[in-house]
Amino acid sequence: MTTANGKKQPVRVFLEQDDHSRFLVQAGTHRLTPSALGELLMQNGLERLERGDLSPLGLEATDAPRPGSGS
Repeated sequence: MTTANGKKQPVRVFLEQDDHSRFLVQAGTHRLTPSALGELLMQNGLERLERGDLSPLGLEATDAPRPGSGS
């Protein structure tokens, strides 16, 4: 993730211990650093949400709050 000036900004994410262990295993398995894996996962997730794929949230497209609805 980069800002308009091209600098990366740190993002703090809190994971449950079991998820953190799984995350580290996947990073190692795929020969990525934890930061690189986190960045790729975040980019992928954002792209999916922007396309209307709400499955990672456990929602159907019809369940999503409408823009301006306050939710």
